[in-house]
Amino acid sequence: MSKRKNKEIPQAEKDYYKLKTDAVDRLAEANKGNARKVSDQELNQYKSSKLGSIPVWVKALFIKFWFAGAVCFFFYWGLSMYLPNWLDQMFVFGIGLGIVTDLLTSNVLKFISGDDKEYYPYIMFPSGKYWTFFANMLYAFILLMLTVGFYWLIHANVEPIFFGIIYTAFDMLFIKAKDLLMEKVFHKQEASAGKGK
Repeated sequence: MSKRKNKEIPQAEKDYYKLKTDAVDRLAEANKGNARKVSDQELNQYKSSKLGSIPVWVKALFIKFWFAGAVCFFFYWGLSMYLPNWLDQMFVFGIGLGIVTDLLTSNVLKFISGDDKEYYPYIMFPSGKYWTFFANMLYAFILLMLTVGFYWLIHANVEPIFFGIIYTAFDMLFIKAKDLLMEKVFHKQEASAGKGK
């Protein structure tokens, strides 16, 4: 017989293998109603990436600028030798911008948004319904014509980086105008509802 069987096992060693089920139960039963409120300062302690410290508006504008510049590079520069007609180039370019906006840019911004939808204010049509595909096409053509008009005014050659900046600037101008209009419409509706009471 071994000496180990005759010896008494210390209490600390017995407790070492006990399962801590109370923490698991608290985690399994957690919901918005019983979860402890955590301050932003405490949450910031656990942000390990440097991307977390970059403001939302900088990341949103960079994503929008990058996709617009990439479409310019691939569609305008890449297809210009195959489409010698300028109107054909603009048509294909506009379709490319609309498709990329609907399928990539908007979805990337929605994907990286948290529960508070922090990137939604940077999307023209954030609902994600089927009609937004066609709305983004039309919207892309409007932004493209404004951007081309700006290039015509300054007599510059089109290149992806500057195109992305100008296209994104017009995009954000329209989004801001939409937000102001929606705010005024809802403010008038609330005011008229208040008078009716």
